[in-house]
Amino acid sequence: MPSPESLRILTIIAFIGLLAIGMRRVVFLPVAYMILVYCKVSSYYPIFGEIKAELVFALLILIRLFVTGETIDKLSLQKNSINKYLLLFTACIFLSFMFAWDRQYSWDNAVYHFIKVFILYIMVLLSIENEKDLKIFIWLLILMYTYLAYEPVYNYIAGVGGSQQVYGINYIADTGILAGHVGLANNMNQMIPIVFYLFLGIQNKQKKILASIPLIIFIICLIGSGSRGGVLGFSVFGLCVVYFSKNRVKVGLLTTSLCVLLFLFTGLSSTAERISVQSGQGRFTGLTHGIEMVKRGNLIGVGPGCFLFARGKYFGYTMESHNIYGQVMGELGIPGTIAWFFFIRQIFLYLVESKKRLKAISCDQSFLYYLSVGLQVSLVVRLFVCLASHSLYFFYWYVIASLSFLILENVKRMEEKERNGQNYGIRTNQL
Repeated sequence: MPSPESLRILTIIAFIGLLAIGMRRVVFLPVAYMILVYCKVSSYYPIFGEIKAELVFALLILIRLFVTGETIDKLSLQKNSINKYLLLFTACIFLSFMFAWDRQYSWDNAVYHFIKVFILYIMVLLSIENEKDLKIFIWLLILMYTYLAYEPVYNYIAGVGGSQQVYGINYIADTGILAGHVGLANNMNQMIPIVFYLFLGIQNKQKKILASIPLIIFIICLIGSGSRGGVLGFSVFGLCVVYFSKNRVKVGLLTTSLCVLLFLFTGLSSTAERISVQSGQGRFTGLTHGIEMVKRGNLIGVGPGCFLFARGKYFGYTMESHNIYGQVMGELGIPGTIAWFFFIRQIFLYLVESKKRLKAISCDQSFLYYLSVGLQVSLVVRLFVCLASHSLYFFYWYVIASLSFLILENVKRMEEKERNGQNYGIRTNQL
């Protein structure tokens, strides 16, 4: 296996290549931007940091997308309800920022990151037009995560590196979004359902084998993380697979058998043994402390990213919430919590509506249907694991939001073609 260090040049090649291709076909542009930002290109190649590459290329990409002007209506508040709730949520963030306990810290550690994901939301929304674009984007996203997961998997298999803990070693990335064992596990838990359901829908054997590679890598990466939340999240994924299946008894027995084998022959069992009521209570205090912050008069929050400062003053120790529900309550107060709830709710509504419409036209074996289920399960799992983690300004929520709307728009086009006599029948998923 080649070392992760020898493969880092791929980030530059992929970024430049996708950026160049994207100038002609824009669906490649948001993925190029994500590689630049989330593969931490500037950490290994400082020149990108010196020239403010994230800002420069964000502006370049947005100019390219707005120049086309063909899909600008997707930013409409009437056509896309997510836009309305996201703008409301954004207003709550900036309102809270104006009264943040530490404005500079708030900007550096929260607001700046949110601006990047807000821009990414617009990029994804404007760059994807049809089902083929959706396929290109989602598989490029999976490939990006496969690259990111390679380093922890390599370290786990080779037994090198990792973060030494009292209970063992957490195999994580050197830098970036997989550099912490909780963040790594959360990212794997959000990606496994997406890949799994796309894998189920593929009929071609060769393509099915290819699709299984990232799925295996993500599961190994999750095991090597040593995260207790990762184990719980994976268990919730298994429950969702049973719940969303047509034959729950048969699938339940199969899923249980596979999970038992994984627990017996991997490190998941030793990680699960460390799960305790005490550790759960520690995460739950993040929620109760967030509520308490509001009760003490911070009705619009203590400021994005400033949870730890308020915790230090009110409870005697500075620590992040480790609970996204406590985070949104404490940092953004009552208005931000309400706006975020409706934002997440709308994502679910769009995915559920897409599934219903696809079933109505006998397309419940299509790529769009499997993608809708995968995103829905991914969202359920991520919301569950966020009981023990804070990630309010992470790109995941906003990319999923844009995809949920884009899927529904494509489903409506399929219905229109169906009404015009272009019968789709039962369409199979293709890679």
